[in-house]
Amino acid sequence: MMTSDARWLNYLRAERSGVSHRHRLDPPDPEPECPVAIRVSVGPAVFADRVSCYYMTGDGEPQGCRGVPAPGSLVVEAVPLGSVWDSLFWGYVEEWSALLPPQAAGTLVRYRIEAWSQRHGTSYWASEIVGTAPPSGDDADDGQPGYPYVRSLGYDFALTFLRRPRTFAYAVDHHRTPLWLRDALIYHIFVDRFHPGTGRAFAHADSLMGFYGGTLAGIIEQLDYIAGLGVNVLWLSPIFPSPSHHGYDATRYDDIEPRLGDLTTFQSLVEAVHQRGMRVLLDYTVNHISRQHPVFQDVLRDPTSPYRAWFRFTHYPDRYASFFGVDELPQVDCDHPAARQSMLEAACFWLEQGVDGFRLDYAPGPSHAFWAAFRLATRAVRADVVGIGEAIEPADTLQTYRGRFDGCLDFLLLQALRRFFIFGELSVSQFAAFLQHHFAAFPADFVLPSFLDNHDMNRFLWSVRGDVRRLKLAALCQYTLPPPPVLYYGTEVGLSQHRDVRYYDGTGHPEESRLPMLWGNMQNQDLLHFYQRLGALRRATVAVWRGRRHSVVLDDQHGHYAYCCQASDDEQWLVGLNNSAERAVLALPPGSWELRLVTETADWQGELLVLPPYGGAILQRRL
Repeated sequence: MMTSDARWLNYLRAERSGVSHRHRLDPPDPEPECPVAIRVSVGPAVFADRVSCYYMTGDGEPQGCRGVPAPGSLVVEAVPLGSVWDSLFWGYVEEWSALLPPQAAGTLVRYRIEAWSQRHGTSYWASEIVGTAPPSGDDADDGQPGYPYVRSLGYDFALTFLRRPRTFAYAVDHHRTPLWLRDALIYHIFVDRFHPGTGRAFAHADSLMGFYGGTLAGIIEQLDYIAGLGVNVLWLSPIFPSPSHHGYDATRYDDIEPRLGDLTTFQSLVEAVHQRGMRVLLDYTVNHISRQHPVFQDVLRDPTSPYRAWFRFTHYPDRYASFFGVDELPQVDCDHPAARQSMLEAACFWLEQGVDGFRLDYAPGPSHAFWAAFRLATRAVRADVVGIGEAIEPADTLQTYRGRFDGCLDFLLLQALRRFFIFGELSVSQFAAFLQHHFAAFPADFVLPSFLDNHDMNRFLWSVRGDVRRLKLAALCQYTLPPPPVLYYGTEVGLSQHRDVRYYDGTGHPEESRLPMLWGNMQNQDLLHFYQRLGALRRATVAVWRGRRHSVVLDDQHGHYAYCCQASDDEQWLVGLNNSAERAVLALPPGSWELRLVTETADWQGELLVLPPYGGAILQRRL
């Protein structure tokens, strides 16, 4: 089995060998009355001397062929920019650019890109690569002439990368990321595992895949506890009707799973959250639904069902595109007009119930065109709605979501934090260099919430074998970095797990990181008090950590790291970290420093900061 790195390399080869656009726009988030330049690459598998971009505004599909637009569509011709050598193919890739005209605010521009040859009569279309099962039978999707299927192995299942001509899109608007997201401290709750409500205990499920009885009413009862952590945003796992404990396989999107409560209870929760000055994010999955969803069941019963076009069958009725090859999770073609409209209407319905935004599950599944439409539709209901994508992608791919999302969960930072604080795979200077480059790579209005763990991976505390000191140290760093922190429920009281979420045989057990919340005397009170103080400090000083920052101690040999942050000319803050099992003495800049928060104990002696093993401290001085 190939590694995920090999899978990604094969994906790039498949994409760049043909006509690729990769959502490269200039500007990346178009404003009204501004022309937009579109970049196109023509790979060595394609012979073309013309590139045409067919476009239209609104909800239709732009069409055209060999430079002639269909009725209702317009066309602009791209100009060649030159060729660049690509060693991946040992050949040349030609770059082109097309300039689309300015549009008014609220416009959705949809476009397709054709590379073609006047002499040879062959056309190739810019595409998005789709991972699917090998085609067979009468229902096989034959792809596009001239483009072979590219066979690969990814994770623990086979992929065939299929080139499909796609419609791209971008939204034209004045929208910017709401300031409340930049100032957020987010608490991520797995609803079934958080709190069952007064007078009720968690159920004794036969397995961790079962139901433990957490409810929306239980969350309402614990809002004061949550607020005490400094939290001002509540992120709820999916609450829609679903056959599973996790809810990422909805059977409908306009109601509440009865095990969790009802719409009235949910409205009470939203009201109670807002009364405390907090906000609510819903976990929303549009990429796939439950096989038990009435729409999919209708398709299985009736091959002529109008819903059949919502899904991509390679052999009806038993082979179809699904989420990571799981038959119970059929994938929705969100570019189909009716499917897209259904998902947009559901999102708007929840905004009307008072929801403040969405965490958008598996964001790379639906197209960028869908997310552009999603942004326009949701912003039409609420101007300050937030959309945060879950995209485990390289930085250059994340940047293509500008104008579609307000930001993405920061899996790249997650990887660096865990490599530094858990696995020791990064030196201090390597970690500091990553932070410097990473935060400089993204604009301020594209927010990347940070986290140490989540519901799909080993909890941080389990990964460090229960060493609370190392959890505190990593949290101290997380809360003093620019992005808004996400705190996964239970981390603050020592909740861990029993076994690895992934066995050596490759089978997954993500439910291990979703154990029931600890309450009462089961909680680690020292850890809880630390998180309460850390959250309060973060909320009071959030602008500091987005200010000017520089490293003052970089000791690779001993694992000592310290950095200063400054948001104004009259005060400076310093964070000292000892990521080692030995006592540390850090020489700091001279001045009257005051200890504001420590993970365990710390001693400030003149210009020396003394930290215990795996200890950290935050200091402040007035200038």
